[in-house]
Amino acid sequence: MASHRTPNAWMCALLLLLGCTPALAGGFTIIEMGARKTGMMTGIAKPDDLSAVYHNPAGLADQHGTRLHLSCGFSFVSAGARLKAWPEGGPGTYGIEDYIDTPVDEDGYFEGVVHPTRYFGAMPMFVASSDFGREDGPVFALSTYVPDFIGAFLPEDAPTRYLVVEGYFVAGVASISAAYRLPGSWSFLSLGASVGLLYVRIEGERWLNLQCLAEYNTDFVIHMEGEDYRPYWNLGVTADIPGGVTLGLSFIGGADVELVGRLDIDLAPGHEKDPILSGLEDDGLILEGAYGLRQTMKVPAGLNFGINWAVIDELELAFDLRWWFYHVFEKQEMYHDIDLEILGEPALPNPMVTPKDYGDSWTFSLGALGRPFSIPLELMAGWTYDISPAPNKTKSLDSPTVDLTGFSLGARYTLADTWRLSLTYYHYWYLKDIIEDSILDPPQNSEFSGSVDTLSVQLEVVL
Repeated sequence: MASHRTPNAWMCALLLLLGCTPALAGGFTIIEMGARKTGMMTGIAKPDDLSAVYHNPAGLADQHGTRLHLSCGFSFVSAGARLKAWPEGGPGTYGIEDYIDTPVDEDGYFEGVVHPTRYFGAMPMFVASSDFGREDGPVFALSTYVPDFIGAFLPEDAPTRYLVVEGYFVAGVASISAAYRLPGSWSFLSLGASVGLLYVRIEGERWLNLQCLAEYNTDFVIHMEGEDYRPYWNLGVTADIPGGVTLGLSFIGGADVELVGRLDIDLAPGHEKDPILSGLEDDGLILEGAYGLRQTMKVPAGLNFGINWAVIDELELAFDLRWWFYHVFEKQEMYHDIDLEILGEPALPNPMVTPKDYGDSWTFSLGALGRPFSIPLELMAGWTYDISPAPNKTKSLDSPTVDLTGFSLGARYTLADTWRLSLTYYHYWYLKDIIEDSILDPPQNSEFSGSVDTLSVQLEVVL
């Protein structure tokens, strides 16, 4: 009977293999660059440093002279997940107890909370700008920045190893920007735009267990990676209205990303191969090896609106609303070159389709900036609330995206009208997420909670 079950085991294993997605967590983080954005959580209406190239390029119009901007944020995460044991298979198949020795509690969860063993997050940015000596003319900027560079490693002895062991996501931009404050009676308006190149890379690893006979379990390690380059652009406008109020509006273009890379499958360290699997290799059913992989995903467009009110010279208040059109991410398609057949038929459809069914995501932020002293020191504070685009039924541990809220604090000091130094801090709480209706295979019903602390430093020079 074992030989009759083997083709089904191969098919199930391969479906699970291509059903996984490398870590996309950084793909859903809030983009935090620039002193105002990291210090007061706002920056659409009055981005007064060169991070305007991302938030709203129209903000460059009033930053005359020749300037340099160098900044970086560093994130530190504390997070944990409880994973619910997935159901056993039907007659003739094996359950999780055959290859996962972690006990299951009375609520159906694997005992213990799984925490990342390592985590990293960094957001560097470099921008140079100039008006080329024309104080009433346009301002141009060259920039390169990484709004997302984030990764995590989970323990290999936890049951989550069959969902994700490690992964990272990086999104980098190189762009050219220009902005101009209109002359004459239209001088209350500033316009700006950026064009450039977006680089996206994801990489991830997980385990796969394949069973042919009750007494044999073979663990494989699956490593996936892919990258792509796409055009990038954004547009922005600011408008000064009476009463010390500035309005800002910006639009960030989206992209259809096609991640081209490879899929490597190897025997897990310290594991021996099932003799049945070894015998099947003579028939061409070889799982180990390197394969080509192409994945499609969506980088959503974003529409941002902001208000900044200079109440008095010593106090500014601000509001931002950022809307991300994630509803375009309905599914993820994976194309492969795994040329295996089961009983004369292809073992896997091509492409493999994973449902996403995302909705739109939005972020609401409030901020304040004060100048309480006679010295050129600005103090900032802010609060934000962010809604995840992913429905519970398609959330997964390799792309954890949850609702969050948090606050920020910051200080910025200007030295000799030439140097401007900033130090900001923000703290986010991931609002506890309980998934009970997962439609993924295996189901990823779980409880997830945590927090993130980010410290950002920034140096600006006016030459």
